[in-house]
Amino acid sequence: MVLITDIRPYKRTKLFEVYSEDGSEFLANEKFLNENEILLHSEFDDDTFELLRAKAHLLIGIRKCVDILSRKDYSKQELLRKLCDKGIPEDAARGAVQYMAQHGYQDDYRYAKRLAELGRSSYGRRRVEQILYSHGIDRETIRQVADEVFNDEAEENEKIDRILAKAVAGKNLTIPAEKQKIFAKLARLGYTSSAISAAISRWEKNRKDDTP
Repeated sequence: MVLITDIRPYKRTKLFEVYSEDGSEFLANEKFLNENEILLHSEFDDDTFELLRAKAHLLIGIRKCVDILSRKDYSKQELLRKLCDKGIPEDAARGAVQYMAQHGYQDDYRYAKRLAELGRSSYGRRRVEQILYSHGIDRETIRQVADEVFNDEAEENEKIDRILAKAVAGKNLTIPAEKQKIFAKLARLGYTSSAISAAISRWEKNRKDDTP
């Protein structure tokens, strides 16, 4: 049996910290305490108390999710990590994140799409995919989002051409070392070797065409 030895207000919140003989067990609001008849000196069998504790952790996890997502979007993995960092047990944290996703408060696809659209103006597909992966987005969602965001080949060619034109200003691409630096810069921005080579070829052709 588990004996409730203390119930005390938790900091400057409307929550209460519930203690047993083993120490602090969980946080809960007044409604949860009343619904489950959790009172000072109440006793529960081990299985019942374990279920109450798990439910309490889940509800606090959901509460923290709402607070976190009210300020900024996060991926499932990022949100899970934040909950665990705040002391929510992993099982409860996973349940809370799942609840938020099921009810539309968190969506990896929506989050990834927004990040990709923000990144596409400055980066190529590979770099954007790396950014999404670093945020904990799964590979299938990354592929789906990248296919949607980078679906206009002409627009992507225009973008890399603009970036290349700015990068080569004042440089001589007939010098191999200079050309390699430009190539490496575009590669770091997430462009493939074939896309970079094609852009350089277009730039060189346009330069010849502009020469009297």
